Amino acid sequence: MFPLNGGSLGRYPVDAVARVWRSRDGGESWQGFGKGLLPRDFFATVLRQGMVNDRADPAGVHFGTNYGSVFASRNEGKSWSEIARYLPTMLSVEVMRQGVCR
Repeated sequence: MFPLNGGSLGRYPVDAVARVWRSRDGGESWQGFGKGLLPRDFFATVLRQGMVNDRADPAGVHFGTNYGSVFASRNEGKSWSEIARYLPTMLSVEVMRQGVCR
C-alpha cells in the first residue's frame, strides 16, 4: 500500500516521505519500507492501479508514479530501485514474468 495525504493537503505521501506499507495480519499492523526510495521531498502520486506484485518467491513489487518513474523491488518491498523515469503518468502497471513464452 502507498498511502497519500487527503485532498486538502495535496495528493502526495504522508510527510512527503516515500514508503510502501505491508501488512501480514489482515491490516492489524503495518510495516513501512523505503530503502532506495527518496527519503524526503517525494511529492509523486501512485494511482490505485499503479502498484502490482508478481508471483516470484520472494515476491516482487512494482509501482509507477504520476511523475513517470517506475520503481521495483525483488524482495517483497524491503528495498527499491528506480527502473524507469521520464515516462508519461503511470495510470497502471503490469508485470510479465521473464522467460515465460506461450
